[in-house]
Amino acid sequence: MFTQRTMSRRTFLLWSAAGGATLALTACVAASPSAATQGEGGAAPDGAPTTISYWHIWGGVRTEQLQQVLDGFTAANPEIVVEPLLLPNPGYADKIITGLAGDAPDLTMIYTDEFAPSAQRGALADLGDYLAADGLEADSWYPGIWNMTQMGGKTFGVPFVGNFLSMLYWNKDDFQAGGLDPESGPTTWDEQINIAQTLTTVDADGNVENLGYVPNGWGEWMQATYRNGHDWLGDGTPEQIAVDNPLALAALQYVIDLYAAMGGWDAVGAATEAWGNQQLGNPMIAGVASSIFSGVFTVNIINEQAPDLNYKIGKVPHGPNGDFLDVIQASWNNALPTRGKNPDAAWQLAKYLSYGEGHLKFMVELQGRPAMVKAYNEAPYDAQAREKNPYWDEVLEILNGNQVSVPVTAGLGSVNNVLREAFESVMLGQRTAEEALPWAQAEVVKVLEDL
Repeated sequence: MFTQRTMSRRTFLLWSAAGGATLALTACVAASPSAATQGEGGAAPDGAPTTISYWHIWGGVRTEQLQQVLDGFTAANPEIVVEPLLLPNPGYADKIITGLAGDAPDLTMIYTDEFAPSAQRGALADLGDYLAADGLEADSWYPGIWNMTQMGGKTFGVPFVGNFLSMLYWNKDDFQAGGLDPESGPTTWDEQINIAQTLTTVDADGNVENLGYVPNGWGEWMQATYRNGHDWLGDGTPEQIAVDNPLALAALQYVIDLYAAMGGWDAVGAATEAWGNQQLGNPMIAGVASSIFSGVFTVNIINEQAPDLNYKIGKVPHGPNGDFLDVIQASWNNALPTRGKNPDAAWQLAKYLSYGEGHLKFMVELQGRPAMVKAYNEAPYDAQAREKNPYWDEVLEILNGNQVSVPVTAGLGSVNNVLREAFESVMLGQRTAEEALPWAQAEVVKVLEDL
């Protein structure tokens, strides 16, 4: 599961320091099909291949998987040599921010929190001309994930992988032992609360031994609000902010009740912190939780770490309003920095990784996870994904649901900080739910008005 990151004060200060240099360079560096194949200072001798730099975040086994894909690109494009660089994590944000304002790569993966301010400051190239020249249409990608590439009506990246698919995993053996139907997950909030309460166990000292469900902090409130049919951020303009809304209040009360069913905020927090310290990783796989909210890559983790786990996947429960919105919280895009020296060659790699054969191979064939390109998740491309994921039909049903994206705005990190503070103040007893929502509404509007 992706964890939505927010812009820290340190990151904000880095952007402030880098901003002047980035803006000054915007007017003199452009990336479009009409530009020269090599940027100034980047021309290769006649007959020599063009070398492009690519920054990415694929560590672990995925480094080797990416290299397979890059080798395929080089074989198909012998005139281009790719030099990949694995970005540090933690430390990614610092590297990308300073790089975009200084010695930038030709192509980079970039996360939503850095993508929006980078595009706003002119550090990323508008890809509209490239897309038009190659006949690439927005509807090739899922709408929610495509929206994460947009800012101010322009396209500043192409999707690579996103936090665009969330589902419920449950341990069928735990459900069976607790007298619950192991084949049917919860569909309503009341059913989810019952599962959490029924399957949570504590020791003699009152410490949680097993959680019926692993809640996701303030993100649980956000997800619940959208799954109660309410889009509380709209397009990110101050006029459309609707945090102080009865549907959001109902979602917050649900999350309060969910934590209470498992012993409360402190007990659940102590349990999850202890598991983190023990480096147990996924608590359901570790046998200390019966159900979790997670993304599709968890299937790969189960295949590798617990192939005998008796589990199932389904939709996350909806609220009483009945409308169900799948919120896209963030995305990793492939983007061309305006300071890159070889934009045309870099675009060829971006297209290969985000739309072409490289995307199919990396996402579906090597990792067995959904592609951002809709066609690659359907026949005839889905055979290997189905081999890796026994619940591929359930995945497709969720993918083809009603997707809504959070707005791509430079203030998103600060907005999330406000919402987190509002949520945690309620859980800590510092505010009532009825007090927290109007406070959060006013603070979010203030953040956006100050942009």
